[in-house]
Amino acid sequence: MKNPMTKTQAQNSFFFAFWREFKIIRKTKPLIAAVFLYPLIIIFGMMYMFNAEVITKVPISVVDLDKTQASRALIQSVSGSPSVAVTMRNDNLSDAKSALLKGDIFGIVLIPNDFEKRMLGNLQPEVTGFSNLQYMALGNTLGVGYSQAFGTSLLNMQAERLSTQGVTAQLAMQELSPIATDMHPVFNPTLNYTYTLVNGIVPTLLQIVVMLSIAYTTVQDKYSALGVLGVLRMNNDSIFQFLVNKIAPYTLIFIMSLFTLDIGLITFFDLPFNGSLFLQILASFVFIVSASLCAIVFTLWLPQRSLNYGSVSIFASPAFGFTGLFYPRMSMDMFAQIWGSILPITWYIEARLDQTLRDAGLLTSLKSIIAMMIIGIVAYGLITLNITLLRKQEAKHA
Repeated sequence: MKNPMTKTQAQNSFFFAFWREFKIIRKTKPLIAAVFLYPLIIIFGMMYMFNAEVITKVPISVVDLDKTQASRALIQSVSGSPSVAVTMRNDNLSDAKSALLKGDIFGIVLIPNDFEKRMLGNLQPEVTGFSNLQYMALGNTLGVGYSQAFGTSLLNMQAERLSTQGVTAQLAMQELSPIATDMHPVFNPTLNYTYTLVNGIVPTLLQIVVMLSIAYTTVQDKYSALGVLGVLRMNNDSIFQFLVNKIAPYTLIFIMSLFTLDIGLITFFDLPFNGSLFLQILASFVFIVSASLCAIVFTLWLPQRSLNYGSVSIFASPAFGFTGLFYPRMSMDMFAQIWGSILPITWYIEARLDQTLRDAGLLTSLKSIIAMMIIGIVAYGLITLNITLLRKQEAKHA
């Protein structure tokens, strides 16, 4: 009969600290909430908030100072746009602006009193559209809606005018539109912001949860009676083994959270998956590991608990502004570009979009994964340096 493993043998086994970490999670309520509850709230909460997928029927006001057949036709064309809803009519621009400031509407269409006169006089008519760009998505939606409605309406009215002069409908359209355009929106042709926003916001929030969870458990080791070096001895004095056993439980759990996100987006929102499943899994794994290593760096190098948690939050939180999800990174200043480039989430979002929307080639996809690996390697080096200094300090006081 095989003898049972002794306590010393168990502590010398590679995965002793791995199972110890699972026990810590099970016994610690903040960690249970962070690794199991918060990710699910983030994933399903974001899916619920963005379940409309596209912005439609944005309320606007129309100020018609012309009140002619031509202006009424224009208003009808604007009302027919799926992205715009004419919910208010005002007699002057001042009243419409008041409604815009109150938030009752998000845009204004102003038709001047000489609109029909200029059109019949073969002059260029002018229509003014206002949109509230405080909300960029709404403002962009209104801009597209205005452009389509104004263009279609003016084209039809001018074609009718030419038809009354004996010009055939086909020739009229050729005269008014001498250049045929064939526009093809790529990567997100349906303009479904769920594919980009939820696909980016949820992993960005998860990066904060991942880093704070790792910071919490590392802080507990750092300020315990054992200290970091004591926990290291449980891992046969191996830094690699220490990091594997510290990070692996959280990596497994958070990868399942990302799988849940992918399944939800593909099943309920028809997110296209045009890339490689292997690369998607690899990117998720490297993202979680590199973010975890960054959290350990801040925890080991800074001296106080408040600084440990605060530095992790300060490092991860600006991801919303620096990843390029809402504003192109190429248009940012150098500081923002550098900060964004050292955040694992910046490259992970690129990798996710490469595998889902863009169908990027292997080399393009690997670029983002290699960038996360470099971040992780640098963090690993800083952790090794810190532990080496701790060992020298301990030996000096021995």
